[in-house]
Amino acid sequence: MKNFIAKIVIILAFIGLSMTSSKALVLDLYSVSGVNTPEKRAEMVAGYEKFKTLAEAGGAEWIDFTLSMKIKGDGYNETMLFAAIYENNSKMMKTNGLFATNQPWFDENFDIDTDQVVNAVFETPPGADVNYEPAEVGNTLWYGLINVTDFLNFVNRFPQMPEKMSESGIDGQLGLVSCTICPASMDETTHMMFLAADSLEEMGDDMDSFDFNMQRWFYSNIRPFVEQVDTGMNMVIAN
Repeated sequence: MKNFIAKIVIILAFIGLSMTSSKALVLDLYSVSGVNTPEKRAEMVAGYEKFKTLAEAGGAEWIDFTLSMKIKGDGYNETMLFAAIYENNSKMMKTNGLFATNQPWFDENFDIDTDQVVNAVFETPPGADVNYEPAEVGNTLWYGLINVTDFLNFVNRFPQMPEKMSESGIDGQLGLVSCTICPASMDETTHMMFLAADSLEEMGDDMDSFDFNMQRWFYSNIRPFVEQVDTGMNMVIAN
């Protein structure tokens, strides 16, 4: 899953189409914790597949809808992430309205004992050119929730990062989205950084390539202007 390269023009990879829009691409994310048994995980996957079929038949206007499992970080192997990707906020809100009038889609498919559901919405910059490819099972995404404390310095340096990573032999795609609806449980999060790879093995190769020179550049040019809120890694398990 090649996601989010941000340099003025942002390239995303969850699904395969090209678009140019004056509106932001929108990520409507739902993190569900407490999915801590094999039975619950199997029920969640089955519920996801039935819900997706019903929603798409009923008129959901997402571009993509995926289910991932958290495999690194707090709550690993018991936290799942539903990601609905929309072309703009209007289509997200229209689809949310569809869900509100079809509550049985949820009730009949997600009658599962879990701990908490956290919803957050992230966006790309308005006017970004977006190339989008389909997510596939096994795609792996490292993420970092951050609080950007010096936006001007950060935004001037972040576009340099993909080239620096490429020089270190990192093949995964880097990206950045801003948080437009962040609940209190996400603390002072303002943005989310990504590194996406096609598989766990390729993510491991990229982690090995994050060498001393790359680390020195990162801690000199990015880290002084952000505070880390959370970090982890997800793998797509259904799409």
